[in-house]
Amino acid sequence: MVPPSATRRRVERSLALCLLLVLITFSLSACGGNPQLQQQASQNKQALDSSLAQARSIGLPDSMLQPIVQQEQKLAGTHAPLGLLGDQSVDDYYRNLALRYSQLNSQVIGLETQATQQFDFQASQDLQNLSNALAERQGQNLSAVQTFANQLTTYQQQLAKAQYPKDYLQISAGARSSTQALHLMGPAYNQLTTFKKVIRQLQTSNIDVTAFKQEEQSDEQSFNNATKPQDFLQLIDLINTQINETTTVSTVAIPYVGQVKLNQFRADIQLIKQYNGTDVSKYEQRLQADQQALDNAKTISDFLHVSAQIDADIASIQFPLTQAQANYLLQKFHQEVKNWGSSHQYHDKYNGQSYPLDYEYDVQGIGSDADYAVQSAQTLDDYQSAIDLINNDMLHLKMMEQDYSDKTPYNQPHQADLTLMSHYGITSASEVFVVSLVEQTLRYYENGKLVRTFLITSGQYAKPSPPGYWQIFLRQSPTTFKSSEPKGSAFWYPDTKINYAMEYHSGGYFFHDSWWRANYGVGTNFPHYDTGGDETFAGNGSHGCINMAENDIAWLYPNSTYNAKVILY
Repeated sequence: MVPPSATRRRVERSLALCLLLVLITFSLSACGGNPQLQQQASQNKQALDSSLAQARSIGLPDSMLQPIVQQEQKLAGTHAPLGLLGDQSVDDYYRNLALRYSQLNSQVIGLETQATQQFDFQASQDLQNLSNALAERQGQNLSAVQTFANQLTTYQQQLAKAQYPKDYLQISAGARSSTQALHLMGPAYNQLTTFKKVIRQLQTSNIDVTAFKQEEQSDEQSFNNATKPQDFLQLIDLINTQINETTTVSTVAIPYVGQVKLNQFRADIQLIKQYNGTDVSKYEQRLQADQQALDNAKTISDFLHVSAQIDADIASIQFPLTQAQANYLLQKFHQEVKNWGSSHQYHDKYNGQSYPLDYEYDVQGIGSDADYAVQSAQTLDDYQSAIDLINNDMLHLKMMEQDYSDKTPYNQPHQADLTLMSHYGITSASEVFVVSLVEQTLRYYENGKLVRTFLITSGQYAKPSPPGYWQIFLRQSPTTFKSSEPKGSAFWYPDTKINYAMEYHSGGYFFHDSWWRANYGVGTNFPHYDTGGDETFAGNGSHGCINMAENDIAWLYPNSTYNAKVILY
């Protein structure tokens, strides 16, 4: 007879064996299904991983890829359902998994295209900002700007060859750094000028300034060698320290240094009153208190305290002063555009309408850029940049007004051309395109000598060509222009073959041939009848490009190169 305990053990072993078989059955069920679907899911995941690696290698920021990476990790953390008990079949699970990996892969590829276009556009904008900042500094005839002109040339060459996001991001970073450095060049130059004034003041007081003269020479060398924002920031701090150090030379010198600073403070107060009539009583009170404190100072400690207070008071007025100046100049610019445009108009016989001749400077043209620069400004540097832009716009407007009254034949050098080339320091440049918008003429100069003249057609009233100082940064021959406007828009056009194209401003502003035109010159930038061959058809100005006869640009294109200077006024 078998003992009861042995029977129980046999029963337990049988139950354990049955349970094991059930578990194996479930396990096999969960791992079952169509192996091709499982393989497809695995392949799609590998393709996604490969695309992510490719995206990172071409410079897509992790911030753009992170949402996709998180979704992939979430998918990888899921498991196939148990075929006997799950609500979803194993095949459906792997089919959906393959689909999700495929969709994520498509998103990565789409992000690459999107990011490349986005960073390409941003790089072009950053180069345009750098070009604007460079133009203003060149107008001040500062020799130190040549370094930044060379940087701009390098960035433009890099942009022409750029393919991937990392290329465009690198160009943007360099252009922004150079632009910020150019903005800081102004304050650094002003500080250097102030230091020189202090030294001259000390000289008139029979103070030995030999050491300060050596510092001045070192500062000038540092100024000319500066290439980064940090270089100028360090120089500004250094000069501030040097100016303050002059107060420790002697009790005789200190009052003169303090008076120079007070004179600057007084001049700033008068300027802000001139700009917007703002209540400046608090600044005038500080000026009076500073003057009294300076007059009463006896010891070096007294003078150092007064000097520090004057510095603080001067610093406190800089932001409202620069803000007021920007708004004042903007208002003055718009008023000048309005006044001159209302009294100088083109009467169009084609449609009986009259157009202001300076419409390129109004709000549909660069006037809107000036508005945006002031309205979006938040920092002192932003407002100073806006001031530089407005001053540059005003200069080009004044040159247009001057050229309108110039009776010199269009195919001879005009004084406005020479003035602007001198202003930008490019009189001796090997290639300069000068476009007179009021004459609808392009004059091509080499080393300051007029070589050839062309009649052109510039941007129409609703799509003006942008006045300013630019450079050729892209050349294509031949190429095809594709409309950026949707079909149905008044500015849409079909794909158009162009034989010669030279881009001078970001956003698709080119010098190019316009084989569909027969007429160029004054009036062709407004609605008109174009006498093309045996036909007469309605014509208008361009969409902002400078249109040229094919034979004309066929000569100009091979006789010019990248980085040719461009002036539009």
